Amino acid sequence: MKKKRAGGVLAAVFAAAALPIVVASPASADQGDCQVYLHEQGYAIGPKVQAACKAGAVSIMTNPGRFGECYWSLTPIGVRSSDAAGACQAAGF
Repeated sequence: MKKKRAGGVLAAVFAAAALPIVVASPASADQGDCQVYLHEQGYAIGPKVQAACKAGAVSIMTNPGRFGECYWSLTPIGVRSSDAAGACQAAGF
């Protein structure tokens, strides 16, 4: 009888420990990823970059044009096309 109870307690403890891992949402990129990418490319991170990265990180459900908004906000302030694309990709995926 004690073995059954110990097994039940052990199973309950294991389930409680595994539950947060099972129900955790998948990792997603955000505006920080965009900013880190640009920083690593040698760009200064100011308010315009922050705003562009924030626009790129918005959910595709609420803003399907988020990549373009991010990209077209970065290139006029001197971010190279390829770097802007990489940053906006990092922000949204």
